[in-house]
Amino acid sequence: MATHNFLHLWDDRFLYITPAIQSGLTARSSATLLASVSGHPFTLEAADGTRVQCTAALVAPHVSRRLDVDGCGLLSLNLDPASIAYRMLAKRMGGHGIQPVDARRFGRLRDDFEPAQRGALPDDRLQLLSAKLVEAITEYPEVAAPIDPRIDRVLQSIRAHAGQIALRELAAVACLSPDRLTHLFAEQVGVSVKRYALWTKVRRTVQQFTGHRSLTDVALVSGFTDAAHMSRTFQRYFGLAPSFLANQVSVTADAQASHAWGQHGLH
Repeated sequence: MATHNFLHLWDDRFLYITPAIQSGLTARSSATLLASVSGHPFTLEAADGTRVQCTAALVAPHVSRRLDVDGCGLLSLNLDPASIAYRMLAKRMGGHGIQPVDARRFGRLRDDFEPAQRGALPDDRLQLLSAKLVEAITEYPEVAAPIDPRIDRVLQSIRAHAGQIALRELAAVACLSPDRLTHLFAEQVGVSVKRYALWTKVRRTVQQFTGHRSLTDVALVSGFTDAAHMSRTFQRYFGLAPSFLANQVSVTADAQASHAWGQHGLH
């Protein structure tokens, strides 16, 4: 049976496309832009039970939510919290955890939604679509935003070690005390060192699904104690079991993502 679920991986973001999803309470370190494919509303429910129906929405990092997409189709664009795109969106969110978006902002971009759901758009068009969706909200193209070079070095170290590096070692990389690094990192990136490290581990794990490893191999390569530990983490983050990702989702990655997040990128 042909798959109808697609996961496209790039260096600083990934795009999940599905015809329907009903998830329990999930939260992840990435910022998420959700958009209905058909234009019919989907339902988001916050941890306090507040429900909102919308055709597009922004969800900030580590904001718990339930999602009910009943056949309208969904684009779920997940942005690395250290990315330029997320830092631009954060300015627009104004501290809101869940912010509905007027889908009319997307204009002609919506012409690509249905072909994307059918798997008919090539990777370069999908990557351009992801950038244009962000631009439609921020009203500016993505441009390099300054980040403290000490924090940039720490980000590179966390990614290189798949999140498995002690705070004291990261502090040495930044030439800062652990307390000062903790404060500056949260200020610059918007999430804690610990949470970004876990995100990096999960993101590198997702990359392993572009191959044909067993779930046990993926878990061990990615630093989980076993497949059950990996499964619990994925359910908490995405509301999906790794077995679903392995068997019912077509996962692709461009060369840059493969280089940045593949196993060979570990030091």
